[in-house]
Amino acid sequence: VLRNQEFSIGAAASNYNFGGILGTQQIFTRASMYRKGGQLTFSGSNTTYSWRGIATYASGMNASGWAYAISVGKRWSDEGFFEGTNFNAESFFISVEKKLNARQSLNFTGFYTPSSRGKNSANTNEVTELTNEKYNSYWGWQNGTKRNAREKNVEEPLFMLNHYFKIDEKTNLNSSIMYQFGKVGNSNIDYQRADSPDPVNYKKMPSYFNSLYAKDHGEFSGAFTPDYENAEKNKIAFLANSQIDWDAMYRANQKIITNANGTVSSFEPMQSHYVLYEDRTDDKTFGASTNLNSQLTANIFFDGGITFRNLKSHNFQYLTDLLGGEYFEDIDPFYKGNQAQSDLQNPNRKVKEGDIYGYNYNFLANTIDVFAQFRFSYNRTEFYLAQSYSMSDYQREGLYQNGLYPDNSLGKSQKVNFENFGFKGGFTYKISGKQLLFFNGSHLTRAPSIRNTFSNSRLNNAVINGIESENISSAEANYVYHSPKLKMRLTAYYATIKNSTKTTFFYAEGIFDNGAGYDATDAFVSQTLTHLDKK
Repeated sequence: VLRNQEFSIGAAASNYNFGGILGTQQIFTRASMYRKGGQLTFSGSNTTYSWRGIATYASGMNASGWAYAISVGKRWSDEGFFEGTNFNAESFFISVEKKLNARQSLNFTGFYTPSSRGKNSANTNEVTELTNEKYNSYWGWQNGTKRNAREKNVEEPLFMLNHYFKIDEKTNLNSSIMYQFGKVGNSNIDYQRADSPDPVNYKKMPSYFNSLYAKDHGEFSGAFTPDYENAEKNKIAFLANSQIDWDAMYRANQKIITNANGTVSSFEPMQSHYVLYEDRTDDKTFGASTNLNSQLTANIFFDGGITFRNLKSHNFQYLTDLLGGEYFEDIDPFYKGNQAQSDLQNPNRKVKEGDIYGYNYNFLANTIDVFAQFRFSYNRTEFYLAQSYSMSDYQREGLYQNGLYPDNSLGKSQKVNFENFGFKGGFTYKISGKQLLFFNGSHLTRAPSIRNTFSNSRLNNAVINGIESENISSAEANYVYHSPKLKMRLTAYYATIKNSTKTTFFYAEGIFDNGAGYDATDAFVSQTLTHLDKK
C-alpha cells in the first residue's frame, strides 16, 4: 500500500518540501490512486522474519464519489539469523476518500503497525572467536523456551486527514492534519547489589585477565604480567554458561524456606536484585501542513508550503517483571544518601510491576517550516531556485527531582530556540533524449536533535553550553543515460556538515585518580562533543 511514492535525489527539486542533502521521499495514500482489485501475498525469508502474509483490496472510485483501500498483514519468526531473535509484526491500513465535487476531495488515512523483535548483541572479535557468527548474548533458556532480555516493542498508530483542492487547471492546494501517538519500549535487565547478568560482561572474558589494568583495580602502577591461569578459567566458565541464566536471577530474588528436617519446602519472594524493565518513549505528535503547486507561465512553476509540528514525548523507565521478587528499590546503588535517590519528592520507593522509576521526564517541541521554490523548464534546459525558513523551540520538563541534581531536574527547563535558513538551486541540461547532465548545490542550517540539545536529559534540565545549529553545504553532479536496454547514472558529490553536536554515555574504569582522594576510580560518564565537522 506504500508503493505510490515520489523520490528526489540529493538536493534536487521537490514539489512538496525543501528537503536535505539526502533527497526526499513522498508516500501517497490517497484511496483513489490504488488500482481496483484485491491481492493476496504469502512469502518466506531467512533473514529478519520467516513468513509474511498480506491481504489488500481497493474499491476504486464509485459513482457516489467514494473510494477505499484496506490492507492487513503479518510477519513473524521464532528465530531469525541470530540466535534468540524472535520477531512478530502486524500491519493494518485503511484509506477512505470522498469526492466532494469536481475540484475537491477529502481523504482519511489510518495505519497501525505494532511490532516486537528480539535484538542481537554486538560482539567483539574475542566473543565471536569463542562462539560463532550467529551468537547472541541477549537470550537464555527459561522453562524450555528461549527468552530474549532485550526486545523492542513498537505501537504507534497514525491518523491523517487530507484535503485536495484543484483551484484551477494550473493550481493545486493540498492540506493535511495528522496525529500520532503510542509507545516505543526497549527492554533490558536492571540489577542492584548483584553481579552483572550479562554473559559477555568484560570481567567474564578471558581478555580481562590479560589486560593491562586487571590487577590494579583501574590504576596502572607499572609493568603487568598476564594472568593466563585465570584467563583460562574465565574461558571455560564462559563456554559452559554463554547465555543469560534466567533461573539464577529468579533464585536471587527469592528466599528459600526449609522445613524442620532442613529440606526446601517453598520459595518466598523478597527484594529483587534483578528485574526486567523498558526504556519507554511515549510520543504524541500533532502536525498540520499545506502545499501549493502552480504553473505561473508556460515555462515557470511555483511550489510552496508551510508545516507545523508539535511533539510531547514522555520518556521514562518502566518496570515490567520483578522476576519472582516482591519489589525493587528506586535508587542508584552507585551513590549514597540523597544522591542515590531517583526522586527526592518520593525517596526510598519500593516499586513493583507497572511502576515508573529511575528517570521520568517530557520533551516538548514545536517546529514551523516554510519553503518556496521556482522551477523553470525549457526545451533543452531546466533550473530551479528554492529557499526555506524554520523556527524550532525545545524544552525539557522534569517529573522527578533527581538526587544528583536537586536544583536542576524538576520542572521545566528554559526554552531553547533555533532559527534556520536554507538555499538551494540546480541546473539540468538535456544532451539528448537519452542523456541528461544536471548539477545541484545547497547550503542550509539545521537545528540539532532535541536529545543532542540537553547534556543528560534523563537526570537534569541542563542545556549544552553554546548549542547552535549545524551548517550543511553540498554540491553534486550527475550524468544519466536511459535507453531501452541500458540505464546508467554517474554521480559525484561533496558535502560538509559543520558545528554538529554528539552526546554519548559510557562506563569507564580508572577515570579518576585515586591519589586525589576519590573513594572510587570508576564512573558513568556523559560526554558531549560540540563543533564537530564532517565531510
